[in-house]
Amino acid sequence: MVLCLAMAQGFALADEAELRRVVTKGLGYVAKAGEVWIEEKNCNGCHHLPEMLWSHREARRRGFAIDQAKYDEWLAWAKPKVKGIAAGVEQVAFMTLALPQQPAEEAHKLMTDALQKDGTWKPAGQFVAQRRATDEAKLNSMRIFLLALAGTESGRKTADEARAKSAAWMAKTQAANPPKSIETVAFQALYAQKFGLQEERAAALAALLKHQREDGGWSWVMGEAQSDALATGEVLYALHELGDAGAKDAITRGQQWLMRTQAEDGSWPVKVGWYSQNDRTDPKKPGSLKAVTGIYTDWAAGWATLALLQGLPVQEQEKALASP
Repeated sequence: MVLCLAMAQGFALADEAELRRVVTKGLGYVAKAGEVWIEEKNCNGCHHLPEMLWSHREARRRGFAIDQAKYDEWLAWAKPKVKGIAAGVEQVAFMTLALPQQPAEEAHKLMTDALQKDGTWKPAGQFVAQRRATDEAKLNSMRIFLLALAGTESGRKTADEARAKSAAWMAKTQAANPPKSIETVAFQALYAQKFGLQEERAAALAALLKHQREDGGWSWVMGEAQSDALATGEVLYALHELGDAGAKDAITRGQQWLMRTQAEDGSWPVKVGWYSQNDRTDPKKPGSLKAVTGIYTDWAAGWATLALLQGLPVQEQEKALASP
């Protein structure tokens, strides 16, 4: 039935060989972007090093030939930089999600130190600069922190305590701020899955499926008339993690959209206006259009590559990937 539906809508099930070809190009772009970031910046970035390490770790698990010496070099560079939280503690959360087998005590402390008395975290500048309300950005960041903490032995207690303190605020804020961004819904789905919130999981899954566009992709701002790789990658990743049989066709259509829209260099085209509400036209203001476009291009490529990797079978156990 799923196959017939996919074919009727013009979407073929993803061919594994073609999927691996697209992923290989994506990994190449993510690695190049990450190494440029290492050369030019003195920080992990909220997404650059986490997504480079995350995608290559997942690729190795799925049988891709990964240069382990290079991976270890990236990891050795990134580890001491985890303390660089000037751009936001979300970097620490994403690094924790990217490296579940690495010791997380230092990351746990950094996230705990940033935890406010009411059990919430203040989102970083890039998150509140995006096209959604401040409270929605705060909810999204909170779910990212809670997912990261709950995925470690040392952080689960902190995550549970933060959830207990912030439960009333989260419920009230969520009710008053219907999500504008599909990214928020994707992380809501992952959060509900992690903490066993079945009603919230079902509602988030339904919203993700409802907002898939006819071309197979998703728009970062819900309801807008274009699909983009950042939104599509994040949603596909969440759908894979939920593992719901009813999402199979949506996953296939999303895969096909990413596979046919990839650029020759392994990235995916983005426009800053799809995500950011800041005016980038004044060259005197910080964050030029060119620089921010580069950041979002790298960000989108990381999530798109991760999402496509999730569609391939795991061939190696996680313990085989841990680096010294």
